[in-house]
Amino acid sequence: MRVTHGMLVDTLLRNLSRNLSRMERVHEQITSAKRVNRPSDDPVGAATILRLQSASAQIEQYLQNVEQARSWLDLTDQALTTIGNALQRVRELVVQAANSTLSTEDRNAIWRELTALQQQIATTGNFAHAGQYLFAGQKTQTQPFDLTADPPVYQGDSGSLERMIDAGVTIPINVRGDVAILPVLNAVKAARDAVALGNIPAIQASLGQIDSAHSQLLAAQAEVGARVNRLDAQRNRLLDAHTSTLRLLSEAHDTDMAEAITRYAKEELTYRAALQAGAKAIQPTLADYLR
Repeated sequence: MRVTHGMLVDTLLRNLSRNLSRMERVHEQITSAKRVNRPSDDPVGAATILRLQSASAQIEQYLQNVEQARSWLDLTDQALTTIGNALQRVRELVVQAANSTLSTEDRNAIWRELTALQQQIATTGNFAHAGQYLFAGQKTQTQPFDLTADPPVYQGDSGSLERMIDAGVTIPINVRGDVAILPVLNAVKAARDAVALGNIPAIQASLGQIDSAHSQLLAAQAEVGARVNRLDAQRNRLLDAHTSTLRLLSEAHDTDMAEAITRYAKEELTYRAALQAGAKAIQPTLADYLR
């Protein structure tokens, strides 16, 4: 086959164009710091990147859920601790009131403090976080305890609030007010009423109700503590998984700068050599064309 001048020019231009395309692709990888900028760059790699990005986003959502759950439980524990301290004071007052030598004035002072403690406990039970009541079950927009009632009436439900902390894994974050707090309020009311009547046997009997309510309160706190420990362990596991996922994503997506710069220099050298060779091979036509 006869090779014409035009064929030489066409072949040279095609080769130069391919070389320029390779240079442009490497240059883009360097300037963007990404090895894959579009699926056509590496279809298999692009699929891997999308999968790792999805996994990373999912882990980040689980971490956010863990933090939200941790915050809720921390506030719950603080509220239960406050109620527990108030109940301890109630018990001290009831023990004092059981002394038959107390004057009516002293017993009335105890009654007034018991009333204030009952209101404090109910108010703490109505604590809300970000507009959601902690102890109302799933009725987070409903105030758990009606403070106008005596004793306060529970208005929440028995529902469980849960957060997903891993694929198919959820954890309850709420403590039901009717389980942990209502018994405390009932015990305080019983003691308060007995003190108001000066009924020593009833005052003494109320101590057992107070202790029972305190045990339920401590059980709720222990459960909160167990959930917090579980969340802490899950957070550490998720952080490890996130670090590994980001490392794999970097390996799949990010440009190896040293390798890319070396490759770019090689492609540039090849391009310049092709220009020089072409200019000599088809002078003067190609040289004039390139000017």
